[in-house]
Amino acid sequence: MTDTATTPKPTPEKARGAMAHTLQQLKAMIVNGELSPGEQIRQEEMAEQLEVSRVPLREAMNVLADQGLLVHRRNQGYFVTKRAPGEHAQIRRMLHLLETELMSTIRWPDDETLAMLRALNDGMREKAAAVDIRGLIELNRQFHFRMFSLSPNNLILEEVRRLWAMAEPLMWNKYERADDRARTLDEHARLLDALAAHDRARCIGEMEKHRYSAEFGVPIELPGAGPDLPAGAKSRRPAS
Repeated sequence: MTDTATTPKPTPEKARGAMAHTLQQLKAMIVNGELSPGEQIRQEEMAEQLEVSRVPLREAMNVLADQGLLVHRRNQGYFVTKRAPGEHAQIRRMLHLLETELMSTIRWPDDETLAMLRALNDGMREKAAAVDIRGLIELNRQFHFRMFSLSPNNLILEEVRRLWAMAEPLMWNKYERADDRARTLDEHARLLDALAAHDRARCIGEMEKHRYSAEFGVPIELPGAGPDLPAGAKSRRPAS
């Protein structure tokens, strides 16, 4: 009697690899706008498109839901999160406060760390020249979190990671513009010079300018509050 052939179960390493790959692909589709805010993830079609089973797809969607990029509705499925302008303003305001705290508490980088940060910015320059926006966003994330991780405040760092995941879909349009890509690289270079000089006030100031530039010069306005501008900045909001 011949035993019925069975499909071997994937090893834990392969299962984790499949989930990580699916997570990366699905997140990129949200960040670059291929999946629109409010759009439903049709699991069977998405699994076929990404050439994975539905198990790693569901795991990836759970992670993205935890990060705030997807929302799960009972008996309906997963949808790309659609945020109101006021919610985006809250995310930006929280990043403003928490990133400033991280920059206020960073330990000064050694030569090896500075070289790593400069290499990341050089890599971004190559991605910018090739108009590889997905690669540019990935290296930008690595640059910032390598710098933020110099702070000992791990809980604040993890909250900033969560907020960044929600904010990244807003970055795609910015990096489509050549002037904004070049400006980002120059601002990173000034941040690195401030780090190398061990000048904390300058680090915080350069980060403030960089954050403001990343928001297209639009002030952060919460309901019931006025615009939040860095020192010396002027609002580019059109006059009413």
